[in-house]
Amino acid sequence: MRLPSPEVWGGQARCTEVAGCRWVAVEHDVSAVVLYALDGRRQHLLSRHAVAYHPDSAKWIDDRHVVAAVEKSRSLDIFAVTADGQLQPKAQIDVGFEPRDVMVLPARDGGWLLLATPYRGRQVAWVHWRPNGATRVVPQTWCATPWHVTAVPRGPRGQGPGLVTSCLDDNQVLYLPLPDALDTAVATQPQAVHRFDHVARRVGVTPSGRYWYVALETGGKVARYDVTTDVWQMLPFTAFGAVGVAPYDDDTVAWGENNRVLIVRYDAAGQVLAQRSVPVSGLPTELQWIDVDRDGHLDLMSMNSTGPASDVLFGPSLP
Repeated sequence: MRLPSPEVWGGQARCTEVAGCRWVAVEHDVSAVVLYALDGRRQHLLSRHAVAYHPDSAKWIDDRHVVAAVEKSRSLDIFAVTADGQLQPKAQIDVGFEPRDVMVLPARDGGWLLLATPYRGRQVAWVHWRPNGATRVVPQTWCATPWHVTAVPRGPRGQGPGLVTSCLDDNQVLYLPLPDALDTAVATQPQAVHRFDHVARRVGVTPSGRYWYVALETGGKVARYDVTTDVWQMLPFTAFGAVGVAPYDDDTVAWGENNRVLIVRYDAAGQVLAQRSVPVSGLPTELQWIDVDRDGHLDLMSMNSTGPASDVLFGPSLP
């Protein structure tokens, strides 16, 4: 199923019993946030709202709110989602730099922690946001261009739940213990976990939490980290490299490559057991497994940062 929004740099689908499945995304060059209803194997646009130049990411905060990271306004733009699926502006939070991505965590003392990461630079911003309360923004220095942050249930060397990020411009992966409030978020500096010879684009964690898979641009390799053994493996890949990653289980991973998705199954030694290539409508930089048509099988959403559309691959057969 094609989702006719061009150059989607980021987005996220969410399914609930009340609203069904909905997809929020940004149209990068069109400078808009869009909300779609995904009804079985059909889609229709519910709302489109203009924002400042070049929005880069969108996430759900809860069932009734979404947030977009917008470059030109240097802001996180928060929208309320009405019962009929309309986007209503609720807040615009200046984070002090051009944000590339945002992730959302519940805060222990109510509300949400929003983590904005930069299009370029070393500064991130922690935002404590409440729907009807005061907002606080606190900067923190990380690594060179930490574009995307992922939550992991286990950290390296026996550590607990945390956050991991790949660093685009200094080729490393960082880990930070999972914060539950603004003070705990800024009190701890992230720690370097591993450094690579090529650009570390994104980290994906398996549902069990055992493996981290790292998308690496060029070089003919991607990487896998086993948190139970503290062992890194370099896995064979194409010369183009991977720009997106979404593990299906411990052994099977969807990689975003050059206008196609590669679904690869590995053995314990990291060798390829089987592989399937699926063409998509652009460069698949954001991938998400979710049961869109509610048939009990996970579907793969390919959000394409280039091209005229994004795609839903319904229950793709695994290699």
